[in-house]
Amino acid sequence: MLLIGHLTVDIKKLVAVAWFAFDPGSAHSDIIFSNDNLTVTCNSYDDRVVLGKTGFSKGVHYWELTIDRYDNHPDPAFGVARVEVMKDVMLGKDDKAWAMYVDNNRSWFMHNNSHTNRTEGGITKGATVGVLLDFTRRTLTFSINEEQQGPVAFEGMEGLLFPAVSLNRNVQVTLHTGLPIPGFYSSRASIAS
Repeated sequence: MLLIGHLTVDIKKLVAVAWFAFDPGSAHSDIIFSNDNLTVTCNSYDDRVVLGKTGFSKGVHYWELTIDRYDNHPDPAFGVARVEVMKDVMLGKDDKAWAMYVDNNRSWFMHNNSHTNRTEGGITKGATVGVLLDFTRRTLTFSINEEQQGPVAFEGMEGLLFPAVSLNRNVQVTLHTGLPIPGFYSSRASIAS
């Protein structure tokens, strides 16, 4: 514990969250960055991939993406990827990414072009998509508007993985990092312990 003025701060909790932005250096050239690389869109009708600047290989990490623009019912995808992921297709089409792609009515999980777990509930402008990567349990879980979306999406997660998004010109998202683990996951984890 650290005392700062009248505040007591748990250092372990403070450094347990990661702050990062999107990485222009590894993104597809059609990705457009703004807001200190926290907001992205695209100038193509085709799906393009952008990674976060920070990769993870241990710990529990959670970040959110706010849907700033959502026109003509596209299918943005959110998840994690290895640095060598294909950047010119939807996230999850190759074996280097694990993703949830979502439209205005439902979502699917996708890895290596295998679509699973169609789940009702989609996104609109203003929605928030959460991504929870847990290397302790080796799982990847998604949420929409603070509610878990479907079951645990993927198990056996390991190695160096980067936050990732694929989108086209009809979507703009803003990244929010440095967030605590959400209640829907924390409460489930405490029940399982």
